[in-house]
Amino acid sequence: MLALVSFMGKISIVANTKEDIFNFPCEYPIKVFGANQPDFEKTVCNIVETHIGKLHANQTAIKYSSKGKYISLTVRIIATSRQQLDTINQDLQSCPLVSYLL
Repeated sequence: MLALVSFMGKISIVANTKEDIFNFPCEYPIKVFGANQPDFEKTVCNIVETHIGKLHANQTAIKYSSKGKYISLTVRIIATSRQQLDTINQDLQSCPLVSYLL
């Protein structure tokens, strides 16, 4: 079951199950949305890199809204634990440039 969770004015979609559906390590996409700011991509990547190490260019994909006001950054990582994913999610939610996560 999925649930919308609000934390510090940010909205996240999280799985609300007692059992972990992941078999770690696994590939995991993190989709981050925010206003199109000059440091958005660098800031999000720095947050993720503190938990997984250096990202390679092929691990990120960027999309802009039709009018260029908003940005979506998908970061594909190899997740090693649920705790790691929760910590990354929490750190991204605390970032003022991030509007919401998927």
